[in-house]
Amino acid sequence: MNNRRRPFKKIFKFSTKLIIALSTANILISCITGLITYRIHLSLFNEEISRQYYMTTDQILAQLDSRVNDMYRITDYITLNPSVSQAVMEQNEQSNSYERMKLEQLLDKEMYQVRLDAPEIMGIRIYDLKENIFNLGSFSGRFYNLESAYLDDMVLRLKETGGEYVWSRTAEGDFQQRDDANVVLAGRLMRSINLDTYGRMLILFNTSLFESHLKDLRIHEDTEAYLFDEEGRLLYSLNGLDGQEVPELANMPGMGNLVREEQGVSYMYTRQQSEKVGFTLVSKVSLAQIQSKSTVILQVAVASALVSLVSLGIIIALISRMLLRPLGNLVRGMKHVREGKFDTRVQIRSKDELGYLGESFNNMTAHIETLIYEMYERKINEKEAELKAIQAQLNPHFLYNTLGMFFWKFYMLGDEKSARLITSLSEMLQYTLEPVQQMTTLRDEIRQIHNYLEIQKARYPDSLTAEIDIPEEMLDCRVFRLLIQPIVENAFIHAFRNKKTDRRLQITGYVQSAGEGSAPFLVLEISDNGSGMTQEMIDRILNPPYEPLNDKRKSIGTISVIRRIELVYGATYGVEFESEPGEGTLVRLKLPCRLQESEDI
Repeated sequence: MNNRRRPFKKIFKFSTKLIIALSTANILISCITGLITYRIHLSLFNEEISRQYYMTTDQILAQLDSRVNDMYRITDYITLNPSVSQAVMEQNEQSNSYERMKLEQLLDKEMYQVRLDAPEIMGIRIYDLKENIFNLGSFSGRFYNLESAYLDDMVLRLKETGGEYVWSRTAEGDFQQRDDANVVLAGRLMRSINLDTYGRMLILFNTSLFESHLKDLRIHEDTEAYLFDEEGRLLYSLNGLDGQEVPELANMPGMGNLVREEQGVSYMYTRQQSEKVGFTLVSKVSLAQIQSKSTVILQVAVASALVSLVSLGIIIALISRMLLRPLGNLVRGMKHVREGKFDTRVQIRSKDELGYLGESFNNMTAHIETLIYEMYERKINEKEAELKAIQAQLNPHFLYNTLGMFFWKFYMLGDEKSARLITSLSEMLQYTLEPVQQMTTLRDEIRQIHNYLEIQKARYPDSLTAEIDIPEEMLDCRVFRLLIQPIVENAFIHAFRNKKTDRRLQITGYVQSAGEGSAPFLVLEISDNGSGMTQEMIDRILNPPYEPLNDKRKSIGTISVIRRIELVYGATYGVEFESEPGEGTLVRLKLPCRLQESEDI
């Protein structure tokens, strides 16, 4: 009997028994403690979540209330503006389109600051008391897509107000054509400082006015929020309705927090009302989704008990090898580095001498890895740059040689017209291959314009008339390359875009005196009978906003021509525009009249 027990005792040492006993006790204590903690936590969790969610919705509603109140003040700036009220009241009955356009331009200037302060405003429509309608804003054209009955009903609702806002949510049936824009319509009476009503204003807001604030409520998938106006009408739904029935405020729970069960699922409702604009926010969130995350505590308790059992078994072994383990890690790391694995790092567990060696080893491998990466990256970049340079040299010459082949092909077939077009295109390609900073003569520049117009005439044989009138003595003037062609090309791209017939383009040149002691001007005028431009478009061309250049292609358009003249010749010279919408455009280039050779730009 004793002989049979000895092997058993040898197998189960005291340390093993101690580890098993402590681990078992740790598991039991952890399970009991975890279960009690989970129950207590679940109760406290629901109370804390309700309180925090209520505070969150209160803060969001306060921010939204402040922003909507800002919209009130911004539109007050328009309605109380004396110049606006005077301009609207001075309109005649059934004013013509020109008078309305002048007033809309005036109001657009007054609304410049409004567009900066309230980007959520997409457009404004003003009805004066004489049945005139004025549209303002970049997206005011969306008013035309709304049903007139819907707009008339909105205007009718304003008659019963005293100047406060009236809101309306747009539905799919309120549009003449399908419109995916998320918009909300608001209206108010326009009153002067003396409280005299002189018009009605409809404002088209983007739903980002509400979305930017209410999106923070979307803490779970099964979360919904509804925003109602002072009259209890639904203005915005966080997740959209998607064909669902429009909810009624009367069917919602009262103010504060309330847990209500719907279709077997418990929802926490929160209802609050804003102080300034009177909006009511009703939000709901599924308690099941919130409580599902609280089960992590129970899982952690079970997992920690299992980890404790394993940990107790290896503590003794770890203690015996604790001092030598950092050195062993360092030796294994050095073996990995010798094999070429420079991303190897050793874990530092102490701050003694071995820890200092481990930190130095990590710094060394990180530095080597960085140097190798930089070297590989430099080699790859050099190869890519070399390939791009070779490709940049081969592609243009390949195209030029191919055009020459097409020329002889058409010439041998007797198609001289197509051969001339190929010749024009080939000469233009050859001209553009020259460095853009190299100076040329006006004669060469006009020759390229002739080539470009020959191609355009082949494209529009019966609808294009082009005339070039430049005295012979001016053709030897020195100019930089690609001076006129971008402006002529813009005439075909923009001015003639909607013109199908009777396209007329004229290029003239003359020398203008600049007074005693000053060199004369070389003046080139390019005019067309296209769509024309507004003064705002001209200002945008002359004073463009800053845009970084694309590394792949440098622009040589109209803006580049203006910039190059300014940099090369100075402020005395430049580009002038004369244009009226629908009447065509005249572009005037004022350059120095130089006949002698000049250095490259």
